[in-house]
Amino acid sequence: MPPKASEDELCQALLEFVTDGTYPESEDVVASEFPASAVPDELQRISKAREETEKEICLLSQRNASDVDGWISQAKQLHADIERSRLTAREIVAQHEKTKPLQLKVEDASAKVELIKTEIAFNQAVTEALEDVQRLCLQLDAGRRALEDGNIMDAIGSVEATEKAMEMVAFSRNTNVASVLSENTSGLRRSIIDSLLVRWNSQVKIDRKKGELVITDQKDDSLEHTIAALLRLDMLHTVNETFQKDLIASIINPILLPNTSGQSHGVSVGEFGIRLEAPSPKGPVSEVFDRIVQVLSYLRQRLPNSISDPLSETIIPAISSKLISFWLSPAIPTDLDGLSGFEDSLDRVLDFARTVESFGWRGQEELVSWVNQAPRLWLTRRRVDSLDQVRRVLAASQGTTKKVERVEKEKVSSNDEVLLEGGSTEDWDAGWGNDNEDESTHAAQKKDADDDEDVSAWDLDVETEEIKEESKPAATESTEDDGAGDAWGWGDEDEDQTTDNVQEPEPSAAASKPVNGQNGTHPSQREITLTEYYTVTDIPDSILAIILRQITDSKAISQPEFAKSRVASSGAGLLALPTLILAMFKATAPSFYTLKLNSGNMYLYNDSMYLEERLRSVIEEHQLTRLDPDVEGLDRFGKHSYSKEMQTQRIIVTDLLDGAQGFTHCSEQPFLGNCENAISATVDRIRDVYKEWQSILSRSALLQSVGSLISAVINKMIIDIGDLGDISEAQSQRLVSFCNQVSKLEDLFMPEERGETEPVSMAAVYVRNWLKFQYLINILESSLADIKFLWTEGELRLEFSPEEVIDLIEALFAESEHRRRAIAEIRRASRG
Repeated sequence: MPPKASEDELCQALLEFVTDGTYPESEDVVASEFPASAVPDELQRISKAREETEKEICLLSQRNASDVDGWISQAKQLHADIERSRLTAREIVAQHEKTKPLQLKVEDASAKVELIKTEIAFNQAVTEALEDVQRLCLQLDAGRRALEDGNIMDAIGSVEATEKAMEMVAFSRNTNVASVLSENTSGLRRSIIDSLLVRWNSQVKIDRKKGELVITDQKDDSLEHTIAALLRLDMLHTVNETFQKDLIASIINPILLPNTSGQSHGVSVGEFGIRLEAPSPKGPVSEVFDRIVQVLSYLRQRLPNSISDPLSETIIPAISSKLISFWLSPAIPTDLDGLSGFEDSLDRVLDFARTVESFGWRGQEELVSWVNQAPRLWLTRRRVDSLDQVRRVLAASQGTTKKVERVEKEKVSSNDEVLLEGGSTEDWDAGWGNDNEDESTHAAQKKDADDDEDVSAWDLDVETEEIKEESKPAATESTEDDGAGDAWGWGDEDEDQTTDNVQEPEPSAAASKPVNGQNGTHPSQREITLTEYYTVTDIPDSILAIILRQITDSKAISQPEFAKSRVASSGAGLLALPTLILAMFKATAPSFYTLKLNSGNMYLYNDSMYLEERLRSVIEEHQLTRLDPDVEGLDRFGKHSYSKEMQTQRIIVTDLLDGAQGFTHCSEQPFLGNCENAISATVDRIRDVYKEWQSILSRSALLQSVGSLISAVINKMIIDIGDLGDISEAQSQRLVSFCNQVSKLEDLFMPEERGETEPVSMAAVYVRNWLKFQYLINILESSLADIKFLWTEGELRLEFSPEEVIDLIEALFAESEHRRRAIAEIRRASRG
């Protein structure tokens, strides 16, 4: 007999039996027979039973270790239980496999139920939508029937209700149904609008071709009803704007806007409406106001306030502007005779403004303001008209000229009187002495200075020192350049100077000044009358007439007959217009004179001087000292025109003389030909200018102006010859011939009226440095002894400085003992 096993060994053997390969674990059995997802509860139960079994085996083995057979019996029983559990599990799995088709059927049935529910809901929605569509269609049909029956407000209500309902119903999200209904609704709205417009046009008829306006208002089809419908459709503003434009274009404008022939339409107003009449000649302003009042009264009676009030806000300002532009402003009179009619027009304007105000309308404020500004407007019209008259005078002038006389008195000595009478005197050069030597020397050293003027188009201020020098009185021989300026005082002064030092000498003052250096002081003098003639155009008299009209009207309007006139306060303002008239003349005259007249600046000078003389008489007659600055400005303006022309001619002759190229090599070709051509062209130019100005300027002014040109020429020749460093005998002869050609211009200064005695040329009086030029000719053709004699015994020292004579001697004569002695003697004589 084998040894008896211990209790622990038995327990271990039992466990090994239970867990050996012949008895699989419960989890494996269940996993092989039953899916874990199908029988989770059974698997848990088996696992729990196994755990409990293992515990019981352990307890039993501990308690009954000696009873092995009992343990084995229990183990077999446990094995049988496990087998039963396995069979049970397999049955459960088999039953589970049989339930899958049933589950699929259940799911299919649920889906069908949901589909049926959805179809039922859709059918209900479609039914509701169709019911809404049917309701809206019936509503639109009701609106169409209302429109056909003439119930426009009901039709509008149907459209508005339909549009509001379409925003709330569910089918509005359906594009097709919504677009169809929207199109039908819009079509009904358009039909209503068209019907309303037809009704409006039948009630407010405007025929633009015929110029007719008819407003009808029947009880069954009132205008108020139409306006209410338009307002409900938000169309009243647009319709009203169109009506305003048609009314202005067809009725108002034909009344207010004269056509090209100056005719305007009349108007007839009655129960039939407003009808334009055939055009008639432009009548007084009062007729236009009557026509407009008739039209406005008709509109105020026949149109409701909802139309007439907005209409007045547009049409009244438009009427006011057109009345002012086309009737009132042009009706402002430019003469005093029309003031009574103008006052009537102003009263009529105020009546019209009160009428508009009585209608409860606005927009007439512009007319009232225009009446209040009548004095200023009348003065403005006078100013514009006077300035326009100046322009018309200048534009219409045909260049007609006439000779005018200028008479002045001058105190002269007996010798000057002889010269003025064209006589001769044997001792005309006897007065030359050393008293004026320093003065003459100083004048000889001055260079010729051209006018450089900065002239404003309105104030004609000339600020350069050259012009101021020319404006000095011609009492001395030392003034610069322009001989005419010396005698007449050309040039402008600043207008703000309180003391005007410019004194214009008498026309023959140049002839009356001391000759050949005499100081002009004589114990016996007598007053003679100087008379000269010069040419003016027709323009100054016309300008003067315009100025006189302002002065006479200013005095007339202050008379009692105009005391109640609204524009009487503007009478003093008329006295300011002459200043503007003269300013306009000065601003526009230069372009007209230069375009229409040859030597236009000289004509402008004459006209300015003539106008100035006439204006001074007017100032004295009417005591208008306020015009003194304007007359002085006119004087400066005329002298500026003269200076401008002189400057132009001076440039021309000096440019022609520049062709001689300073007389360098003047005895050789081609320089000889250039010099001859330059001298001939210069002399011819001066003679042409003399002929051109002879019929324009007075005799004294002509001689002064031509003398100024000759002075510019001889000054340049003196300077050019003096700059020659070496003058050969051939050159000297040529220079003498050139100077003699210029000296022949002396015949221009011969007196026109010759007496029994031999006339004396006045070239030395009007041409500065004329005697110096003649001495230059003597020097060029004289011997060294003759030159020395002229300096020591003659009057050469009165015209030339010692250095000038010495430079000429050094250029003309070669270095020699005779030349040195002559130069030394000249210097010694000049110091003595």
